[in-house]
Amino acid sequence: MCGLCGLLNDAPQWSDPLQQQALPARQRRLQQLAVLNRALAPFRLRLSDVHGSAWLLSSPTGQQQIINRLEQLWVEAERLLKQPIDPLDSHYLAALAPLEAR
Repeated sequence: MCGLCGLLNDAPQWSDPLQQQALPARQRRLQQLAVLNRALAPFRLRLSDVHGSAWLLSSPTGQQQIINRLEQLWVEAERLLKQPIDPLDSHYLAALAPLEAR
């Protein structure tokens, strides 16, 4: 898919009902971005918003990938890292523990 088509994809995300609906859409998206970045931090990956309709996943080596749907996020993260990600790995969970205290 070309970049422009990805930006035009305004379909709802699976996680939308989990967010506080009383907040404006932009604020909900920024909250979602903060949670995702906390989950990606142990891998030194960073996610940024692209015009409110896509995400840009960046690696510490400068590689980048546009993410149109959150379902793609972990697949692309594994591709950038060149290794599988186990969300139940004890080292990963331990790295998340200090972030939860904030």
